[in-house]
Amino acid sequence: MDVPRGGPSGRRSMDQSRSHLDHVARDVDLAASSLWWTRPNTLPPVFQSRLKDLLFEMEESPALHSGRMVMNKHVYVLFHDYSQTIITARYDRDDPSNVALEQRHEPPPSQPRQDQLEDFQTQFGAKIFNRVKSREGAVIGDGDTSSLMKELFGLVPDALSPVGSRAFGCLVYANIANASVQQYDEIRAGDIITFRNTKFQGHKGGLHQKYSMEVGKPDHVAVVMDWDGTKKKIRAYEQGRESRKVKLESFKVGDLRSGEVKVWRVAARSWVGWDGQN
Repeated sequence: MDVPRGGPSGRRSMDQSRSHLDHVARDVDLAASSLWWTRPNTLPPVFQSRLKDLLFEMEESPALHSGRMVMNKHVYVLFHDYSQTIITARYDRDDPSNVALEQRHEPPPSQPRQDQLEDFQTQFGAKIFNRVKSREGAVIGDGDTSSLMKELFGLVPDALSPVGSRAFGCLVYANIANASVQQYDEIRAGDIITFRNTKFQGHKGGLHQKYSMEVGKPDHVAVVMDWDGTKKKIRAYEQGRESRKVKLESFKVGDLRSGEVKVWRVAARSWVGWDGQN
């Protein structure tokens, strides 16, 4: 191989001192025979069936080496646990099969400090909340959840985009069937709430009527309006579950019987070492 090898791109500045615990990012088959690096916006084949569950970006730059033009392509793949794989392909522009492929992995970033979480809410969450509130009763895009999220995240280009339909930033609350509950900050307006295979059962209303509700089959996403910690109730704006219009719904997480409810704080791209805008 006469393509020069070198260190990974300096675009990201992750904390190298963190230990690599068990996370999604790990060595994969880079499929050198497929020449995937010659096609724009294309990942190695191993990721092709997983595009809905990850977020990726690429950058490419030329460099002259011994009279030959060498292309440096850096691929950043972010997974739902916020670990990431960084792949580098250095290849001869005139002979792309002459390539040096490398991969390295970063564990998820550390949980932000309290002041950082509050800054994220001010910077991103407030804008998202104000927009979704103003759109109550409207049909956004195709009237589904993904259309709503696309519009809202379009308001905050400095924010980290969703990783598929499973992760939307820093985790601030996680409830698995009320058997395991974690909370890292007060749930605030503009946070994103996700539901996976959830079932709620309990009583509601002045007559304490029994109710049963299933949410998140498939995954469902909404935007928090407010949180009542005493009643363990979240009110959130949603679209695409019972109606194509944006509407306000209440979810009493104290009545969660099965499945998973998580609340996310929309975060800056810099949280995972990604700089600049999307």
